[in-house]
Order: sequence, then C-alpha cells, then structure tokens
Amino acid sequence: MSVKAIKRIRPEVRAIDGYHLVAYDCAVKLNQNESPFDVPPHVKDRILARIRNLQWSRYPEPMPQDLVQAAASYVGFAPEQVMVANGSNSIIQHILNAIVAPGVSVAIPSPSFSLYGQFTEILGGTPIYVGLDESFGYDTVALNEAAASGVSAVIICSPNNPTGCDISNDDLAVLLEATDALVVVDEAYAEFNDHSALDLLSAHDNLIILKTLSKAFGAAAIRIGCLIAHPDIVDEIHKIKLPFDINLFSRVAAIELLSDREQIEQNVAYVVEERDRVFDQLSGIRGITAYPSKANLILFEVEDPGSVFEQLAEKGVLIRNVSGYPGLANGLRTCIGTREENDAFLSALESIMELA
Repeated sequence: MSVKAIKRIRPEVRAIDGYHLVAYDCAVKLNQNESPFDVPPHVKDRILARIRNLQWSRYPEPMPQDLVQAAASYVGFAPEQVMVANGSNSIIQHILNAIVAPGVSVAIPSPSFSLYGQFTEILGGTPIYVGLDESFGYDTVALNEAAASGVSAVIICSPNNPTGCDISNDDLAVLLEATDALVVVDEAYAEFNDHSALDLLSAHDNLIILKTLSKAFGAAAIRIGCLIAHPDIVDEIHKIKLPFDINLFSRVAAIELLSDREQIEQNVAYVVEERDRVFDQLSGIRGITAYPSKANLILFEVEDPGSVFEQLAEKGVLIRNVSGYPGLANGLRTCIGTREENDAFLSALESIMELA
C-alpha cells in the first residue's frame, strides 16, 4: 500500500496499535489462557464422521438453529435469547458496532481485555476507563458512577483477564438497576468461577452475557461464542452479524462439545484445583506478589517482569508479559496448564527468583 493510499484509512484505525502477540518456541505454553485438555479423540471421531456425511458445496445456515438450540440448552434459556457467532471476540465487535458512533462513550474497567477499548476507538467512540482497586479487584463504586454518567454501554470481563477478579451478582444487580446503559458481561472464564450473571438475566433487560467455547471447552481453534440477552436485544445485534459466519466444521464440533458436559466439568475441576495450588506456591516464592483468581489464569508481580519473562522463555516456559497494561508495570500472567506444565513453570520461576 502506498503512503498516499494509507491516508484513506480512517484516522481512528491508524491511531491504534492493534493486537499483537510475538511467537516464541517453548515446550510449555501458558500465555494464552487456553485449556490444557484437547478435545478427546473419540469426540473428534464423531465430529469428523458427521462432517464427512454432510454436503460441503452449500452455504451454511445464516443462523444454524441446531447450534442455537444446543447453546440455549447449555445456558438454560430460550433459543430466541441466544445468538451464536464466530467467536466471542466477533460478538463484542457486533455489539459495539450496534452501539458506538462519534460522541458515544463506553465504560470499561482497566486493565482488562484490550479489544474492548480498541473496537470502541475504531468506531469513533470514547472509552471511559475505570481503574481497578489496589488489589486489582473491581471498584464497584467507580463503575456505578461511570455507568450513571451517560455512557451507552458498560463492558465487564468477569472473571477478568488479566487480573482474575470478578464482580459479584449482588454488585452487578446494583449497577444494572442504576443505569439504562447496556451492561455487557464477558463470561469467557465463568466456568472456572462459582457464579454466573445468567442468574440475573430474567430480571434485567439491559444485561448481555457472552460465553465462549475457547476456554473451559478446550476448543479455541473452532472459534464459537454466544450471546445471551433479552430477545429484542438479540434481534438488534443479529442485524449486525455477517451471514454464514459459522462454518460447517465449527457448527458440528460445537454441538458435540456442548453435549459433553461431564467431561467439561471434570476438566474445569482439575484446572480450579491446579489454579489454587499454583497460587499457593507462587505466594511462597521470594520476590513475588500473586493475586487471587477466579479464572484459569493468575496475575503476579515481580521487580523486573521483562527479565523474568525472557528467562522463563529461555528455560522453555512461555507466559504473558502484561507489564504494558495500565497499572501493571510489574505484572506477569500465567494460565493454568497440566500439573506437569505448572510444575515446570514453578520450578523455572523459583530458580530465576533465587538468583534475582
């Protein structure tokens, strides 16, 4: 693209840095909050057998009703309250496309998932960032003030990435009642928590909840997310969604995975047990401050995060350097892998900190 042509790109797009992830070749990969469990071979076989017998030459349904029904059954709501799409990231984009225009503001806790603010800025809106408290938990007083300040939406990741904090249903109910803004609760990590905002949905028509198969279901590669909201809200957001965005493979795979709840519950229980063990051991390492988490990730602070990150990578352990996030100048984040992966991380980190 020539320099002159670049000028045709909207200034809101040119102004942002974008989403970047540098590739490292490490045996232990704990940097993207993925599940340590792949889809079991027998489930893959069922998926492949179903796909082989379907016709590939036809477009998929614009909104595959069998997948909508499977997702609705999983969350316990009527199909008309559910929309599925190509990953929850795209649903966030659809919601903001429906809401944001120049002059529109969106309240976003910070630090949190960076795409909320990036999408808002690209659309010409104004992110209103609400800082977390001193322990990297949600400042509910500040959130309520922001929600009542004329914003069109509030986006809360609960549990939060990268801090692991959550918002209680009691605090969320207060916020929902205090504003007519849309309140979007991104529950990408909620399976690892002890509660869900789904319990509030029937009483609050300004609540939107997002789910994904990328984390607890161990299916980040198939890119399936869903939105749960009042049917009127679903209808409006559906107007933004591209038709045919869910391919044949993803549709069939998602339906199979949503039916295998017992295995998912076992995997989640394993991750939660490991998360608590890793947190306890991290808390005992000299020079580390670790923060409690309700997700499959743990935020911790060290004096020199860049050096610790690189030394871990040299030892074959890849985590996430989050020291560039607002308020996290000393921050690193690890996700929870298998016991063996977690032990490799803890052993490598302990040896690094002993020499620090």
